[in-house]
Amino acid sequence: MICVHVPATSANLGPGYDAVGLALSLSMRISMDRAPCPMVEVHGTGTELIPHSTDHPAYKAARFVAELVGEYDAHFHLIQENRIPPARGLGGSAAALVGGAIAANDLLGRSLAAPDLLNLVCELDGHPDNAAPALLGGLVIGTLTLEGISAVRLEPKGLKVVVAVPDFAVSTSAARRALPEKVSHKDASFNVGRAGLLLGALATGEYDLLRVAMQDRLHQPYRSHLIPGLEDVIEAAQTNGAYGACLSGSGPTVLAFSPEEHASRIARAMRQAFEAREVQAKAWALDVDLSGARVEPPGTVATPSLEPVL
Repeated sequence: MICVHVPATSANLGPGYDAVGLALSLSMRISMDRAPCPMVEVHGTGTELIPHSTDHPAYKAARFVAELVGEYDAHFHLIQENRIPPARGLGGSAAALVGGAIAANDLLGRSLAAPDLLNLVCELDGHPDNAAPALLGGLVIGTLTLEGISAVRLEPKGLKVVVAVPDFAVSTSAARRALPEKVSHKDASFNVGRAGLLLGALATGEYDLLRVAMQDRLHQPYRSHLIPGLEDVIEAAQTNGAYGACLSGSGPTVLAFSPEEHASRIARAMRQAFEAREVQAKAWALDVDLSGARVEPPGTVATPSLEPVL
């Protein structure tokens, strides 16, 4: 059986809509073996929200890989051990998709090279902001082109990533419906300038610029009505020492970049800000996952010796 460890991700990061994603030290494990017929098991966090059938994104990705390499009749026994809260803006579906693609490729003889896997998972997910960092680790800025994905990977140092995860889901379709079909040139220019500043700050370590750099006018204002307390949680993070904060993906999770020494205080303040709006929430201070998806030896629980896929 092939076991693949895949990190959660946060997409968008304020102004970097559909282009910027970050891998986080919160994960799932996708295990897979050949089987005479499809078998899907799901264990752990949020099992009631995850398909227990061939509709599972990891199984779909595995079948796609199988057909690409000519294994048209292949079936799999898939086991997901999940720690990533689903439907919370933490890239759980993309992580499962990445895990399924890697596991199937490994199981079927590693016919697909690393660049092909990258292009495949980004195309299956529709854009690279979650799939690319789940595969590569670190911070990934990418876009899909006719020739495949063009991407740059960074490794931000000295940052904690605090996530406050409220106890309700926001569907991706509802979040997309909230967006307008057109935006003003002024708002587009606002985001372009801040997206450049965001990437410059994360590349150079000038994290004090993040409060301004993480501001957004293209998606966060239109989705705020879906997340009670969003602005209060962002303000609580910044008041308690966060460099900057924003909606994670389409939400409802809120993410803040933090110095190590303030991370616990920021996590507590963000959780309390949600609770002040009568929304139960959990908060974690996470690291940036620099390894990305990797294959584990069977039976492994700890992750220090994991082998990076790319």
